[in-house]
Amino acid sequence: MTYLWYSQKNEGIEQLSRIQPLTTSMKVTYRIGKAAEKLGISDRVSLVRKVSGLSRRVKNKKDDAGVKIEDILIENVPVRIARPKNQNGNLPAIVFFHGGAFYMGSVDTHNSLTSGLARLANVVVVSVDYRLAPEHPFPAGLEDCYTVTKHILEHGNSSKFRIDTNRVAVAGDSAGGNFAAVIAMRFASQTTSERKPRLQILIYPVLQFVDMMLPSYRQNHFEIFPYTVDHTLTAYFGKKVDKSIYVNNHLSVAQKKKYRKYVDWSLIPARYRTVYQKPLTDEKGGDPKLIENAELVLNPEVSPLLADDESLAKLPSTYLLSVGHDRLRDEAFIYEGRLRQNGVPVVHNHYKHIFHGSIGFLHGAFALDIARKMLNDVVNYINENL
Repeated sequence: MTYLWYSQKNEGIEQLSRIQPLTTSMKVTYRIGKAAEKLGISDRVSLVRKVSGLSRRVKNKKDDAGVKIEDILIENVPVRIARPKNQNGNLPAIVFFHGGAFYMGSVDTHNSLTSGLARLANVVVVSVDYRLAPEHPFPAGLEDCYTVTKHILEHGNSSKFRIDTNRVAVAGDSAGGNFAAVIAMRFASQTTSERKPRLQILIYPVLQFVDMMLPSYRQNHFEIFPYTVDHTLTAYFGKKVDKSIYVNNHLSVAQKKKYRKYVDWSLIPARYRTVYQKPLTDEKGGDPKLIENAELVLNPEVSPLLADDESLAKLPSTYLLSVGHDRLRDEAFIYEGRLRQNGVPVVHNHYKHIFHGSIGFLHGAFALDIARKMLNDVVNYINENL
């Protein structure tokens, strides 16, 4: 019971007592899911989706204040459109992709965030309810997000959407941040697209699956839900990825040497490299079967940090949000450094004493002051740049 209530490495997190019950319930869910999976009763994915789906029934009334909500299909992809009330002209827009490790989450779980963006930034937010793994492995969800983005850029100025198609951003958190980064890169590389996203807004994004031994992966962090990379990629790729990926057993020595320049430890702040100072396994070859099953990690549309400098230089202005209690922390700093090296304007706000997923805690019993500050900082960036 002590394990379920107390969390490691929670130093500095304000208002921790508010979210402790949620953390405990998520740990219970995770453990039940693993047990059910072993017994063949159910699987972790189904159980986690059911628990996260409770958000549909506990939606806070404050979420949609001042905005009009409409659920529609765009080229057969479900989306939720949040539009500020009493705004009938063409507005800037954000096409938003929710997080959830590629296999969970929905427009409902992120409704508080997307409605907040629409209301506070005075923009139209198109939140994409993309297909989820494992039923729909890579690249199904990504393609849904691309389809909607392309449609909004090409047809958003119609009377149906009333969007200023010259002022469209892509945005997402966690796995959704991965999609946003990939889609921004797709459009940036196209020579035929008349309109492209003006900004990319990445909230603690997943940017790479190449180096699972970055310092932030090897440190213990406070987390709401204890997900694992091997389980996530098994679902996302539709092939078995085992836990030895945590020691980079999914790459050959030649691959590690080839891609190391893209995952450059020197771009991680020195304060985060005091214990783990350099890569340790670059001279050690991986397991051939795991290398085969995990080969998609080398695709820049899975690991956008692997884009070459020429591709990165074409990207739009970028807002990066990262947090200290997060295994994804270091790759955000590396991505920032590489963007700056290639002349891309970047604003990077790092919040040291908060955890992955925290920006969604805006209303209700679990509301956090830092979540509102993070949202306001994103809104200020949007107002100044979109």
